[in-house]
Amino acid sequence: MTIELLVSVVALIVSVVALVVSVFFWRRQFRPIVTAMVKTHSGGNNGIAYNLVVLNSGSIPAKNIRLNVHNQAGLEAALGVGANEDDRKRWLACFDQSTVIPLLQNGDRISCSFGMTHRDPQQSFWKPQALFPIRVEYEGWFGAKYDSDPPNILQIADSDSFTGGMWAPVK
Repeated sequence: MTIELLVSVVALIVSVVALVVSVFFWRRQFRPIVTAMVKTHSGGNNGIAYNLVVLNSGSIPAKNIRLNVHNQAGLEAALGVGANEDDRKRWLACFDQSTVIPLLQNGDRISCSFGMTHRDPQQSFWKPQALFPIRVEYEGWFGAKYDSDPPNILQIADSDSFTGGMWAPVK
């Protein structure tokens, strides 16, 4: 075997390996990446109202997005004393199996109301700082199915201040 042939074979092998690695990483990046998080809608001295925000930070649209409670006991532990049946139906409807987000463009977000915490525990739907896991299931534009594994962890906390303290408006 001549040196020219050996160099050509090695160059071909390196090129094939580079192509395989490129395709592997391209397939991992060229997809929707859908996550959910709790965001503050508004807050004041007595309470905070929350939204549940679903975001597609991937490079292609996502479709048929469903949110599922990963651990029902974790959800129940996060509910406050004021979580009555009517509020559960209204603010936990996002976890109902019939609730589907049909399409979420890449870089886009959608939200819904998601309960509140209140200074008076009898009026608080959530326990402050509560955590519970959910699963986000969705399809890519070309039909591939995805599932958030590990599950998303939702935290019921003020998203405007990670310490709980903020400046009051200057008058």
